[in-house]
Amino acid sequence: MNPLVVVGVCIPERRRYAAALAQATGRRLVRITERSPARRPDSGPSAPQHPLGSGELWRFVADVATELDLPHLDLAGDPRIPVVCVVDALHLLDDIADQRPLVETARPGDDRGDFGARARRAVSLIEGATLVSFVNWESVGTSRLALLMSIASHLNPAARVRLSRGPVEDVSALASAPQEFPPLLERAGWVHALNEEHDPHMTDSRVSTIRYEQQRPFHPARLTAVLDDIESGRYGLVLRSAGFCRLATRSSVLARWDHVGSAIWIDPLTSDLDAASTGQDISFTGLRIDAHALSAALDTAAVSDDELTAGPDAWRMFDDPLPAWPTIVEEHP
Repeated sequence: MNPLVVVGVCIPERRRYAAALAQATGRRLVRITERSPARRPDSGPSAPQHPLGSGELWRFVADVATELDLPHLDLAGDPRIPVVCVVDALHLLDDIADQRPLVETARPGDDRGDFGARARRAVSLIEGATLVSFVNWESVGTSRLALLMSIASHLNPAARVRLSRGPVEDVSALASAPQEFPPLLERAGWVHALNEEHDPHMTDSRVSTIRYEQQRPFHPARLTAVLDDIESGRYGLVLRSAGFCRLATRSSVLARWDHVGSAIWIDPLTSDLDAASTGQDISFTGLRIDAHALSAALDTAAVSDDELTAGPDAWRMFDDPLPAWPTIVEEHP
C-alpha cells in the first residue's frame, strides 16, 4: 500500500492534518525533512533509495517539510502515490504574494533563499498535488471560496479540489475518483495550457489562464519594462506565469520562465528543448486578466522588424538589465 503524502506551506495546518489522517487511518506518521529521509527499517546499503517507496512497510502518512519540493521525493515516476496539498483558505492569496525566501539561511546558489521562493513553493505544491484540501474555510464567504478554489483548479486542473471536512473523508473521495492522475511533472496548469489541454474542473469568471506565443525573442530591456507593468496590475492580477522564452541577447539558449507574485526567474535550461525555436510560449494565470492588452504589451517587448533583420550579432549589443547567467551556459549552449 502506498504512503499518503501531505504537503503545504502553512506548517501548523499541514501538521495537524497529517497527524489527524495518520490517527484516523491507523498509519504511522513520518515527518520527512532533508536530514531525516524516510527509509525502510530493514534497508541496507544496497537497498533502493526511493524515499517514499511502496509495499506494506511503507503504510504511513508522510508529513513533508516545506523546504522539500515534490521532485526531491522521487514521485515523478509513480503517479499512484496520493499527494494532499493542505491550503489555508484564509492565507492562499497571501502565500502566493509572499516575498520571503523559503530558507533564510540558504547557501549561495540555493534558490530557496531567493526573493519570493516561499510563494513559488506554495504554488509548486498545489501544482504537484492529486488533492488540494482547503482548511479554515468555514469563516470565508462563498464568493471568495469560489475564487480560491478556481485558482487552485487553474494551477492544477488534474487535481481534485475540496473544502475539507476531515482528512479521512478527503482521502476517501480521492480513492473513489475514477480519474487517472498524470505524472507529477505533467499536472501543473501551465503545462496543460501549453499543451492546449487546460480545462479546470472548477471555474470562476474572475479567474483565467491564457497562453502567449511569440516567435521572436524578447529585447531584455523592453521586457523588463513590461514586467514592471505586469507587477503593477496594469493588465490584471497575474498570480502565476510559466513556460519557455528566449532573450535576444542570449538567443542561443532556451530559458525557463517561472513567475509567482512579485518574483520571476528566467533561467537557462541545461538541454535545449527545441533548438530551432527562437520564441516564447508562456502561460499566465490570474484575476481579471486583460488578455488582449497583456499580449499586446508582451509583443512590444519582442524584437522589431528592423531588429530582427539586424540579426543575433546586433542583438548581443542590446541593453540587458536581467540577471546574468553563468558564463559557461552562455558560451556553451
